[in-house]
Amino acid sequence: MSPSKFGIVPNIFIKAEKRQSIGKQIRRRYAGAVLALLIVALLAAGCTQPAGVTGLEPLKVAVTLPPQAEMVREVGGDHVAVQIVVPPGADPHTFEPTAGEIVRLSDSTLYFRIGPGLLPFEDVLVGRLREIGPGIRVIDSSEGIPLLTSTDPDERGAPDPHIWLSLRNAEIMTKHVRDALIEADPANADEYRANSEDYLAKLRETDGQIQQVLSGSGVHDILVTHPSWGYFARDYGLTQVAIGEEGKEPTARELEQLVNLAETEHIRVIFAEPEFSLRGAEVLAGEINGTVVLVDPLAEGYLENMRKVAAAFAGEDTSS
Repeated sequence: MSPSKFGIVPNIFIKAEKRQSIGKQIRRRYAGAVLALLIVALLAAGCTQPAGVTGLEPLKVAVTLPPQAEMVREVGGDHVAVQIVVPPGADPHTFEPTAGEIVRLSDSTLYFRIGPGLLPFEDVLVGRLREIGPGIRVIDSSEGIPLLTSTDPDERGAPDPHIWLSLRNAEIMTKHVRDALIEADPANADEYRANSEDYLAKLRETDGQIQQVLSGSGVHDILVTHPSWGYFARDYGLTQVAIGEEGKEPTARELEQLVNLAETEHIRVIFAEPEFSLRGAEVLAGEINGTVVLVDPLAEGYLENMRKVAAAFAGEDTSS
């Protein structure tokens, strides 16, 4: 079922404010100048190649988001050292790495990005990393994944970037990790293959567990503050309805429509994300005598978090 069934049309969604101020443009230009100076210094010092496999030190691997870190560590074991680009609490939609962070990442041998055109900062980051460390290998984690269309009002019609929020997509992402590690470090190929098979089995087991939990819950619709869960909803036959953008408070008309939806579908929980304001969710919860529950799409403990999110969507108590 779709939100339009209940009279909710695209223009009820709250447009996010544009974030292009003069001050921000100045900061970008300053960061670019600093980065250029750092590049020159690195070139002069002969530090332009990423670290390789020496047999003594772990392979340096960068990933965009915390959930990817578990995939790399599970497959790579002690042979990898993972750096995460977007820190906990940051919004990957608006994130901008500093010049110092780019230089820190540039000595990685591998960088697992989410995918071209999915998170805007990645495209810029990849270009800058290649300027500093031309030997770095960039892997597109979204390759082979059928992309959904985003329902975010600021990104309507664009691909949905939240590919990791599907255990079935995570299988494809994990295979990319396995293949890239084998190519970068063939001496440990057998271990990478064995580790990946173990982790793929865990992904499939968790997928089955979640399917069972949700199918027996009677839940069909989830009310969310940000439309991050499209792939998850697709996998388990759910419909996500976003109440707005970045937790902003709905207008009186929007609030009336959302209250009617909640009453029709017997919804009493609004799922919010830690990266955004809770104000909009709290206002709606007050109107429907409901509660606000936090679900984090960026938690690092990927499998554990997916089980926790599924339990929350199913109406189970996850506070303990």
